[in-house]
Amino acid sequence: MKRLVQENKNTAEHFNQIFKERKPDWFDRKRWKWLLRHWKGGRLVDMGCLWSEVCPQALYAQPDASVWGLDQANEVIEALQRKYPEINYIVGDVYNTGFPDEAFDYVVAGELIEHLEEPQKFIKEAYRILDDDGILALSTPLEEAREIGAVDKNNHIWSYSKEDIKELLKDFRKVEIKVIGSRFFPWYKYAFDTIVAFGIK
Repeated sequence: MKRLVQENKNTAEHFNQIFKERKPDWFDRKRWKWLLRHWKGGRLVDMGCLWSEVCPQALYAQPDASVWGLDQANEVIEALQRKYPEINYIVGDVYNTGFPDEAFDYVVAGELIEHLEEPQKFIKEAYRILDDDGILALSTPLEEAREIGAVDKNNHIWSYSKEDIKELLKDFRKVEIKVIGSRFFPWYKYAFDTIVAFGIK
């Protein structure tokens, strides 16, 4: 893990503003599809969901599932709850979710860990709320330190290699790591090579 910036600007207010200014693009949707690759139903939570479509996609694939979205940005959560009343959206802290132990079968963290001051603390919480054989699905830019700011200006705190992700997920019984990219890279800034990793508890 390499530190990219010293100042952490990842506040609820910041993400409320991003939600108003930006919309998901085709590469976001490609990534969300990858993150749901092992989803078979049950109980899912999308951590730091922002405008992710993971929750509606998960429910569409498995209509009997229990699906949750969690984010610190209150305006985001309010807007998503109005749009998708069948999904449980809550304002919360990814370090201390308040969920019971083993509450979920599938935890998603798409483009989250690069924004977190303490990613190891988040991984510990995700592990706690996963049931036995549950899956943590996460994504993050690959080695963003090679082109700092190319993905999200100065909002990312950490750059990760595949080895860093293996270390973060060392407590999981099995880890699968893929790298996805874009035929338009590097000209299309939101198509930076991306790590997609699955940790099976």
